[in-house]
Amino acid sequence: MAARLLLMRGSEILCTRWNVKSDMQISEPAEYAILGLLERQPMHGYEMFQQFQGGTLGQIVHLEMSQMYAFLKKLERMTYIEAELEAQGVRPPRKIFHLTEQGRATFHAWLTTPVERPREIRLLFLIKLYFAQALIPAQLPHLIDLEVAACQRFLAHLEARHIPDSHSHDTAFLDHIVLRSRIHQTRALLDWLYELQAEFAGMR
Repeated sequence: MAARLLLMRGSEILCTRWNVKSDMQISEPAEYAILGLLERQPMHGYEMFQQFQGGTLGQIVHLEMSQMYAFLKKLERMTYIEAELEAQGVRPPRKIFHLTEQGRATFHAWLTTPVERPREIRLLFLIKLYFAQALIPAQLPHLIDLEVAACQRFLAHLEARHIPDSHSHDTAFLDHIVLRSRIHQTRALLDWLYELQAEFAGMR
């Protein structure tokens, strides 16, 4: 009886751990950036942190040291990355992180999937460009084409919505302002994407 209860208890613990893992999702742009850095090469934590402190990536993503180690722990629990201990002589060993096959597949699926909304384009698409240029430069023109098409679809969706009369009640007036703002933001981003598309046209 005791053995049966112990077995049942162990099964409950395993199921709980599996559910925690299966419920976790990548939710922050910096988490994809970490996967991208590790796709380029294995790194230790401080080496990764330095990538966010200067240069182009640091201009796109702001990251504190405590946040980065929390993201590393999360990605490790999701089995997207693994760590190995590296000896440092008399100093304590350090963790060297690298991608798993699951992490690599997840990153490349994200890298080649366009985003639509202005905030996503301003942040996520810039991260995608940063890593695509380093990892898959020949695919850059195609990825930009996909992004242009996605942005065009989102703009058409916004423009198809009924724009409330700006002279009606307060709520409708605010709805009018917000919708017009989103339309103008999306048009501006689409113009920028057209310029980008023209710049990379010679790479085809």
